[in-house]
Amino acid sequence: MMRACRNTLLALGLALSGQALAEEIVVTGKPISQTAAELASCIKRQCPPDQDVAATLAHAENLFVSGDYKNSRTTLKQSLGRNRKHGGDYPLPVSSLLRANGRIAEHVGEAKDYQLSILDMRDTLKSAFGAEDFRTLLAQIEVADSQAKLGFPDEAERIYRDIERRALAQSQNRVATLARLRQALLLQVRYDDSRSPELRRQLDERLNEVSQRPLQGAEDFALVAEVMRARLDRSAGQATSTEALIRRFAGKAGADRPVLLFAEPLTRIDLSKDRNDSLESTAAWRRYSTNTHGSWADVGFWIGPDGHVSDVEVLRIKGSKDWLKPVIGNIGKRVYAPLRQGEGARPGFYMVERYTLTARVSDDVTGSHLRSREAMPRIEMLDLTPDNYEAPAKIG
Repeated sequence: MMRACRNTLLALGLALSGQALAEEIVVTGKPISQTAAELASCIKRQCPPDQDVAATLAHAENLFVSGDYKNSRTTLKQSLGRNRKHGGDYPLPVSSLLRANGRIAEHVGEAKDYQLSILDMRDTLKSAFGAEDFRTLLAQIEVADSQAKLGFPDEAERIYRDIERRALAQSQNRVATLARLRQALLLQVRYDDSRSPELRRQLDERLNEVSQRPLQGAEDFALVAEVMRARLDRSAGQATSTEALIRRFAGKAGADRPVLLFAEPLTRIDLSKDRNDSLESTAAWRRYSTNTHGSWADVGFWIGPDGHVSDVEVLRIKGSKDWLKPVIGNIGKRVYAPLRQGEGARPGFYMVERYTLTARVSDDVTGSHLRSREAMPRIEMLDLTPDNYEAPAKIG
């Protein structure tokens, strides 16, 4: 079996909030040679830290999109060596640099670097703006997200609850609602695993809190709660709530950007169905993780006017592809909101997503304290969709 990230609803919540914390990267459209030259020129003339960081991010993300994860990470590490000390004067650029470093570390399986980068990012903002500033609290949400992803859901829940309490005390209602939704997501994962009636009751109560009694200024988050409820109903074989959301968007002339209404969780993948050899033992899985680590693929697809996905295709791929079949099947089952119709409306949205097959590095997997890959591979995803939502003639 293989784990995969559960970021679909998290990404939707962040998009609706206007606070894209860490779910997307910017596709510059510039060739790597140009972003490399711009960064080198900036360093040579000893440009200000904010300019250095901007050039670094452009080049590192360009390298990432091209599939050069190693040099992308090296570029970020070198920039941190130059700019980390400027966090007091340039907290936002330096925090962005730390966030990007954590994001790439996550994709290459460096869990410790991912965790420390997110903590350093939070601390940089805390030192500059104070513990109760909305930017610090949003960064603290990312800290909790990292705890959840690293397998510490109880600690993540504790942090989310603390953020909710502190945000409410400061009348930061959007931050408080984000924390509430994160708690609901944790409940949803637990409910998916157990189907406990008590967990479903708690989850319904939390979703009702957001959808029926929204905090002032955070009313738009009600949609996220309704989408989560629709997903729960659909997983139980009830499609009426999803259909109601579709009718609502159609009645409002449709969406002018992609709004995901339903996606099955990509939580476990059974490769034995697509492989001739057995991967039943831990040792076999560890060999698989080591041999296939670093495989990635860019998957493109159209969202049609009715919100359904079509033409799912692999645009580029590196390494093994036996893990990708269920990913493509999962994308094809998504349901988006119907699109706005009429003069000037788009015929559809073209989406591009990067999927990376990785396995986390651990210092004590075998008992020898040597760094090696964990036996259980993972799938990480990032949105590479062009700003114009058009199918690219070429990626990279």
